[in-house]
Parts: sequence; C-alpha cells; structure tokens
Amino acid sequence: MEITKSEFEAILSVATSSHVEVYEKVEPHFAASYDECKADVLGDVGTSAAEGENNEKLTVAVKRWVAIHAFLAVFRQLDLVLTPTGFGVVSSNQMAPASKQRVDALIGHLRDSILIARGQLLAELCHVSRWGTTTQALENIDNLFFDFRMLQKMQGPAASHLEWQAAQRLISEADEALRLKLSNQYMDALLEHVRCGTVTADDNPVIFQCRHIINLWIAGDQEAVKLKMRRLLNMLDSDLEKYSIYAKHGYPVNHHENFKNTPDAPAYIFG
Repeated sequence: MEITKSEFEAILSVATSSHVEVYEKVEPHFAASYDECKADVLGDVGTSAAEGENNEKLTVAVKRWVAIHAFLAVFRQLDLVLTPTGFGVVSSNQMAPASKQRVDALIGHLRDSILIARGQLLAELCHVSRWGTTTQALENIDNLFFDFRMLQKMQGPAASHLEWQAAQRLISEADEALRLKLSNQYMDALLEHVRCGTVTADDNPVIFQCRHIINLWIAGDQEAVKLKMRRLLNMLDSDLEKYSIYAKHGYPVNHHENFKNTPDAPAYIFG
C-alpha cells in the first residue's frame, strides 16, 4: 500500500516540510507497519477490503494508522530540528534542535493519535462483510469499551494514552460486572452485533448504558455504577420479549427466588 508524501503530511502535519527529509526517513518503514496492521487488525478479510476499489474510507483509515505507526517506530532515530512549519531532520544555523520536552510532547501526541486511528480503523472494519467473525475482530473488540475515542467522549478530549493505559484493568473489571448481571450470552451477542455492524435500534440504548457504566467504573464512582446498573436492569426487565437473550440467561440470575422450606419442597428440612 503506497502512502505518498502529501498523504503522509496530511496525516502528520508535524512532518510537513518543503523538503522530503522526514518522509524519506519514514517511508521505508511503511511496509513493516502495514504487515503488522494486516496481521493484528485487518486479517485476510480486512486486507482484501482495504486493497479493493470500493472501500475508500477503510483505505484512508489504514493509511492513517500505518503512517503514524511507522513514524513512531523511527521517531527516536530521527535527528529532529525545529523548522518554521514543524519538525525536520536537516540541521543548519537557522534551525534549533528540538528540545527533549518538545520531542516528548510530540511522542505523547502521536500515541494519542495512533489510538484514535485504531478506533477509526476498527469502526470501518465493522462494516466490512465477514470481518466481524475473524480472529482479529474477536481480539480487537473484546468488550464494548474498545475505542479510545469513547474515553475522550466520556471524560473529555484531554484524556490521553496514559489514562487509556491505566483504564484497561478497570474496563475488564466493569465488563465482568456487566456479564454477571446481563449474562455472558447477552454480552457476547451485543459484541457480535458491534463487530459485524449489525447493531439494532434495540441494542443501541443497552450498549450506551453499558459504556456509561464502564466509564463510571473507570472514574471510580461505584455509587453511580450501582444507580446506572439498576436503571439498565429495569429497562431490560420491562420488555423481556424484546430482550429475549437477557430474559433467558440474565433475568433468572437477577430474580432468583430464595429457597422456601415447606413440607412439599423436594429438600424439606425437618426441625
């Protein structure tokens, strides 16, 4: 997959230069980044779609991820200087070396950017026929809060890759809590709909509430989690015919009857 200098600079404005030094330093690494993308995210199904002629949005998303990934891979090797338009790799008396603080800030920005690019890529892949059942889909979308942009939407655009990294354990905990209440079967059904781009009008409010609960769990507000969980269960309980998978697997867990020690009970206890 070819990424031109203009496409590269459109994705990474900090790499804009009147010369081609930055692009030339990064371009040889595009192939390795693309191979990684194919193995970890696209798979054979996604690769065929991205290299086809009718998936422009997907192709753009792949190029964005590959360009940022390749830039990050060689970033520390570049002899960066500041230029009037951003960063460059050519030294002269008119160009100041990029300070460590500026370089570290740029790396942080790039790590945020590649998480955003990953979310955009996964969103496009969910609309690709048959991708949702691949190993790549199962590995990359293993819970409903799989996209860094969801954290930014819930907690504000200042949320960074550091917050995202710290949130991973909490996301897993919240996912398990939801599974205990809604059942593994229902949560897996919702995830399948997300991966395959078949989310229904009935799914949408449930998925939204689940993501809100996960966000509150990340924030550490367990009282709010309990309140939102109760409201979610009330919504599901109110229409068991509509939410049939929950009705079969989740409802009995939440509404089991305590054992009554009556003479006609199979396990009647004397005394």
